[in-house]
Amino acid sequence: MLIDAAEALSMLTPRRDRQSIILTQMRMLNSGMLQNIAPEAIVAPLITAHYDIVDLGILLEDLGYAGDLYALTRPLPRAELVIREVGSACPRLTVRLLEIG
Repeated sequence: MLIDAAEALSMLTPRRDRQSIILTQMRMLNSGMLQNIAPEAIVAPLITAHYDIVDLGILLEDLGYAGDLYALTRPLPRAELVIREVGSACPRLTVRLLEIG
């Protein structure tokens, strides 16, 4: 599932066994959507004009999601600090960075 991350579509390689990609916005998320889609992973920007990945992670946990959360970002000098911060705020998520650019 891509949340506010349409630019990530160009990074995906089509696979016959996994063709479903859902593109949505944070404001559209609800527990029913997450239960119906049951995403294997969620990809979203590290920071947007309206929220950051911690805000999204907290919402996802509140909605019942416990899985992989990938944050799109430009290369960071101390990426492990970001992963640690988001991971401590959202302990049910496995947080990773997708550094692009």
